[in-house]
Amino acid sequence: MEADTHYISALALGVQLLPLTKVLTNLAGNSWARTLTGTRAERNEFILLHEFHRNKYICPDKQTSRGRQKAEEESHEEEAGEGKKKDKYKGGLVFEPQKGLYDKFVLVMDFNSLYPSIIQEFNICFTTVDRQAATANAEDAVPEVQANQEQGILPRLIATLVSRRRQVKSLMKDKDAKPEQLATWDIKQLALKLTANSMYGCLGYTKSRFYARPLAVLTTYKGREILCSTKELAESKSLQVIYGDTDSVMINANVNTVADALKVGNEFKKAVNDQYKLLEIDIDNIFRRVLLQAKKKYAAISLVQKDGKYVEQMEVKGLDMRRREFCALSKEISKHLLDEILSGDEAEMAITRIHEYLREMAGKMREQAIPTVKYIIHTQLGKAPKEYPNADSMPQVQVALRDMARGKTVRKGDVVSYIITGDSKSSEPAPKRAYASADLKADPSLQPDVEWYLGKQIFPPVERLCANIAGTSTSQLADQLGLAIRQYNSHQTQHGSGNEIEIHPLESQIPDDVRFGDCVRLSLRCRKCKASSTFEGLDKSPDRVSDAGVLCAGCRAVFPSVSVVAQVEHAVRLQTSRYYEGWLVCDDAQCGNRTRQMSVYGTRCLGPQGLARNCLGRMRYEYSEKAIYNQIVYFASLWDVEKARTKAGDTCGELSREDRDKIMALVEQNRVRFGTVKSVVDKYLDKCGRQWVAMDTLFAKLGFNKAPRTAP
Repeated sequence: MEADTHYISALALGVQLLPLTKVLTNLAGNSWARTLTGTRAERNEFILLHEFHRNKYICPDKQTSRGRQKAEEESHEEEAGEGKKKDKYKGGLVFEPQKGLYDKFVLVMDFNSLYPSIIQEFNICFTTVDRQAATANAEDAVPEVQANQEQGILPRLIATLVSRRRQVKSLMKDKDAKPEQLATWDIKQLALKLTANSMYGCLGYTKSRFYARPLAVLTTYKGREILCSTKELAESKSLQVIYGDTDSVMINANVNTVADALKVGNEFKKAVNDQYKLLEIDIDNIFRRVLLQAKKKYAAISLVQKDGKYVEQMEVKGLDMRRREFCALSKEISKHLLDEILSGDEAEMAITRIHEYLREMAGKMREQAIPTVKYIIHTQLGKAPKEYPNADSMPQVQVALRDMARGKTVRKGDVVSYIITGDSKSSEPAPKRAYASADLKADPSLQPDVEWYLGKQIFPPVERLCANIAGTSTSQLADQLGLAIRQYNSHQTQHGSGNEIEIHPLESQIPDDVRFGDCVRLSLRCRKCKASSTFEGLDKSPDRVSDAGVLCAGCRAVFPSVSVVAQVEHAVRLQTSRYYEGWLVCDDAQCGNRTRQMSVYGTRCLGPQGLARNCLGRMRYEYSEKAIYNQIVYFASLWDVEKARTKAGDTCGELSREDRDKIMALVEQNRVRFGTVKSVVDKYLDKCGRQWVAMDTLFAKLGFNKAPRTAP
């Protein structure tokens, strides 16, 4: 308890809590006690109340949430879902990132206080915008500001705050100022900045006295308009905008020196600022190299000026290594890979070192040479442990329930630490094998499940980091980690650009080794020796077939035709029942959610905590229609004597002349026997709708199925 108090006091002193809240209270004119509770909306209300009162305006009474809801119900009785909250209005614009590694200078150009500046630039205020007309036209209609109006109260207040901050910052440039004065002025300028930047918030906050949806809609609309025009201006100057988010754009300067990058930035800055009176854009950051992965996800080498020199620093935003759901080992490997990718070396050299490092780390993990503490995963509980309906699929909940059974108190919001132990080949699912680190110390037989960690904690972030790096691929990365390549081949294009067109060949044109690579093999059990063996078909296993039928791989006894038919039909039914179980899995390898419940959000994954957040993956069927169809076709192909005869007749194939002659003879000797088995499988194929195409529906849009018109 004393330690907690000490740290809280240290944080309060470090952020200058009391002096800062005192200045904020003086600016707003509210209660200091209320400021200490973090009521920013209330501070905005008070400063606006004082400002409107000084200008002889009568402000509206503050509606309670119940009163506002009642008013909305009365005005929207004809709409469905009456009484519910209105949808949020459209916010800031985010450009689709141009993913990839950029090894030349990239500039981050940022608008200074975009929304407060927009309010001043376009004179957006309660006194200048006709909100009633905008609301009458449409809920999200963008209102207009009439030209040649007197400056509104809101933009004038913001301009006053900005001007006062500018004055304070000019005082801070005094070389004779004492440290105490500098500290006081710094707190004051920070308070003025926080107050000015928060003024926009009251316009879109439904519980605010000054809630004005049309003004908020107009402000964000102007923000999107400005960002688009900034991008167009950059492209007109042959500059590539690789990303943009609300109030900033990333520009590929395409130069190799800091001086040239600053020159490009300053020229672009002048071109943008000349278009506006108050809006200003500035160089916010200079990236020496940047790996752009997705929206709000990137890593870069940033140049920071210290003592007159530029120093390189790593800047990471939104990547997996910043999330606590990944263990320390995963973050360590991701950090090493980022250092290699952003090292500036040739791509081939960096990829070679990455592959070697992954092989080395996978080897150490399998040798249990990694400290157990690096395997610990931390996950926060979104609700009480006993309230989870799918607790069996969530490791953190299993650990929490086990702790509660021991008498420990576990609540909503607690962070649970655990390690996945055991063997991935075990029939027991991974969540059931999750234990706290203390359990591993108490029981030495519990060891981290290395294969699970490689597949769920190491491979997903490694794959995402290297997704846009030339010289490697998903299957290569999986191979370096010692994972099954076949399992990850299907992920090759998962994270590709949505604008790319993928061309897939007809399934019938794909070689059998590839098409049936993931199919379950047919296992036949001998009635004599009770042993089971895999049968791969006549063309691949000619030694398993005689003129009397299929032979056992062990005792060489002949399988009765009735036994073969029964076992093949059982195998088909087993795969069919697996398909109809309808298991859904998340396509995000890091999530791994598996359930039979269809979400009300459609294909959206409910996430690792079942709260429809923290996961952007989509749910897909674990056993798809294509998979079950290929599986049944594979079973049928094992007994297709014509197919075996065609392969045997291919003189360019891998079969020797002796094997070809043998297969030709066995084809004729087993034609009726194998045809009987194939007919059993074909019976199920005839029921499968995947092989049928409804031609009338296919050509309906072309008008081929329309009845001819008759004359009246």
